[in-house]
Amino acid sequence: MKIYYFSATGNSLYVAKKIKDAVGDCELISIPTALENCDFNIDDDVIGFVYPIHCGSLPIVVEEYISKLNVNNNTYIFAIGVTGGGGAKDSFPHINELLGTKGELSNYTTVKYISNYTRAGKNPTKERALKAIKLYDPEIDTFIESITQREIKKVDYRRGGKLYYNSWKKWFKNKDKAFNVNDDCIGCEMCKAICPVQDIEMVDNKPVWLGKCTDCMGCINICPKKAINIGNRTLKKDRYRNPFIEVKELI
Repeated sequence: MKIYYFSATGNSLYVAKKIKDAVGDCELISIPTALENCDFNIDDDVIGFVYPIHCGSLPIVVEEYISKLNVNNNTYIFAIGVTGGGGAKDSFPHINELLGTKGELSNYTTVKYISNYTRAGKNPTKERALKAIKLYDPEIDTFIESITQREIKKVDYRRGGKLYYNSWKKWFKNKDKAFNVNDDCIGCEMCKAICPVQDIEMVDNKPVWLGKCTDCMGCINICPKKAINIGNRTLKKDRYRNPFIEVKELI
């Protein structure tokens, strides 16, 4: 089994690791890394996708990766959409659209935590995050049993919100213009390392954004000095990382 995951703050990686720990024979692969390596031909009998929900559906890098995949028609494919409390429903038919004639989802589920979309909301405290994560562990365990038994749950509905999603993709390409860094920056380059699309370069030992943002909030949340902000709206906001995931696992 291979699980392809995307995780900017650790929640999706936490879910993927729980599956790996339970099933044993499982390889976890970062989707940005797979994209960079052009790892698009998959011969495994069982594969999974674990990802956060962005604008009601797939993160941009996940959409791009799945659109380029080649899989066997009889591959058992599962997906887990990790949300901040909203729905993941649109992401599942979205995956089927991208796979086209190459395959379709065999099983899927939603994991609901607490929103950590720093741009618009308020990040949870560590205590709230721990409570939400542990509350959903039994649901993840149930799904692990389901995929272990190769149960089938077909997507029997259509995707909605396409226009809104496509507008979001175009709109946020240049929204990193509001990103800034203050004098607390220590030039550690963690922001550059976590960016899934190489949108950051270091100039005079400080990050500069290049206009390719995918709105993942990875850079702002991983900065150890809280030196990165979006305008001035995030100055007093907490940063977030899944409390069970270490920084080195994300970069």
